[in-house]
Amino acid sequence: MSAILSGGISAIAATIATTAVGGVVAAVTVVGLVSSQTGTQGESPASVNQPVVQYGTNG
Repeated sequence: MSAILSGGISAIAATIATTAVGGVVAAVTVVGLVSSQTGTQGESPASVNQPVVQYGTNG
């Protein structure tokens, strides 16, 4: 009986650990993405002041 109980507890612990690791990976990914998109003007991939597409032109 204790073998079945310990197996269930280890499965629950594994599920909790996996969920925690996944949450940390997701949080780090989101923080990195947001900070890379909202960094200083020299670090950001796009500039609002100098758009790549010149809207309203026929060129």
